[in-house]
Amino acid sequence: MTAALPKLFKGIALVIDNEIGQDGHIDEILANIRAGGGHYISMAALPAHDYDLDHFDRVAFFIMDWNLLGEPGVPMPSELEKENIVQNIAFLKRLNKSRHAPVFIFTNDEPADVEAALETDEELHRSVKDMHILVRRKTDVVGQLYEVLEEQYAAVIPSVLTLKTWERAYHKAANQLFIDLHNKTPYWPVMMWQTFGADDVPQEFELIRLINRLVEARIGPMGLDLNAFVPQLEIHAKTQEADYRQSMYRVLEGERFLKDERLTAKIFAPGDVFCFSRAGGVSSYYINIRAECDCLHGSDDTELYLLRAKEVADAEKQINSEFGNFTNEKDNEAIVYAMFGGATFSVKFKDLKIMKIKNIEKEGTRVGRLLPPFLTRVQQRYAAYIQRPGLPRIPAAMHVAGEAA
Repeated sequence: MTAALPKLFKGIALVIDNEIGQDGHIDEILANIRAGGGHYISMAALPAHDYDLDHFDRVAFFIMDWNLLGEPGVPMPSELEKENIVQNIAFLKRLNKSRHAPVFIFTNDEPADVEAALETDEELHRSVKDMHILVRRKTDVVGQLYEVLEEQYAAVIPSVLTLKTWERAYHKAANQLFIDLHNKTPYWPVMMWQTFGADDVPQEFELIRLINRLVEARIGPMGLDLNAFVPQLEIHAKTQEADYRQSMYRVLEGERFLKDERLTAKIFAPGDVFCFSRAGGVSSYYINIRAECDCLHGSDDTELYLLRAKEVADAEKQINSEFGNFTNEKDNEAIVYAMFGGATFSVKFKDLKIMKIKNIEKEGTRVGRLLPPFLTRVQQRYAAYIQRPGLPRIPAAMHVAGEAA
C-alpha cells in the first residue's frame, strides 16, 4: 500500500476497468486511492458514444484499462481486438476535446504495444509524445500510485505541474469569491446582471468577465517553481533550434492572440483581426480599434474602425538585443511581434477604414483577436498619434553640428 499522499492529484478519479471487484491489480490500485484519502468513480466499460462527457468536468484524473471488450486474462480474437482499439481511440479523442485532465492507461499488456496503437492516430500520437496519456503496467503502479502520478509524471512535465498547481489556486480563489459575495447578498449576480442590462451590453458575457477579474484578484502565490526545467529547455534550444523556434512562435501566438474558432460568433470587440482577399490572391489584414462598449452595443449596421496591419519582413533582424523591442518603431505604427502564424505585423495608423459589420462579414473573415496588453499598447499608441502636437523641425544646420559632435 502506498505511503505517499496526493498533493497535485487530490480529487475524484474516474476508473474504467472491467476487472474491478475481482481481486486483481486494479482493486489494489483503487485501495491505493482510498489509502491516500482520495475517492473514485468506477465504470466497467467505456461510456456510450453519445454520453455527455461534461459529467466528468471536475474529475482530477482518469484511469482506464486497455482491454475492455474481452474477458479478463483471455486473449481477444483479432477482430475484437481491432474493435477494442477503435473504441478506445474514439473515447480518448472525445475526452481530449472535453477535458485536459491527464489519462493514465494502466494495463496488463505490454505498454509499448498500447502506445503503438495510440500513435496510429495523429491526434493521440501527440498526446503520447507529450505524455498527456501515460501508459504503465498495472504491476508497476500497485503500491505506489501517487509516486507514479506525482513524481514520475507531474514532476517531469511542466505543463501538467503548472496546470494542477494553478487549478488548486484558482478553485480556492473562486470559492472565496462566491463565499464573500454570497455573504453580502445571494442576489449579487442579479444586481450586476441588471446593471449590465441597463448598459445594453451582453449580460452573460460581462458577468463572466467580472467573475474572472474578481477571481484573479484573489489568487495569491501558488508555490510553483519551474526552474528545474530551464536546463532541459536550453538544451532543446541548442540541439533542435528550428523546432524550438517554431514552438516559441506557437507559444507567443497563444499568449497574445485568440483564433476565431475560440471566439463567440457575432460578438465583436477591439482587437478583432479581419482578413480581406485582394486581386492576385493577396490577403490584407485589418484590426478593429473601436471602443468595446460601442462594439457590444452594436448591430449589423455598427461601424468598426479598422487599421491596416501589414506583415513585417525579417522582424528578428530589427529586434533590439538589449531591451527586446523594436527601436525603429515609428510614431505612426505599432508593431506586434509574432501576432499569429509566426508573422509579425505593423499596425498602420494612417490607414483607417470604417466598415459596417454586415459588410465586413460579406467581404472578409475574422481570423482572431489580439489580446491585452498587446492590444492595449496598440490603442494607446494610436490615441497618442491622433492627438499628437505639431513641432517645428530641428534646423538643418544643427544636423551637421550634431553629427560633428
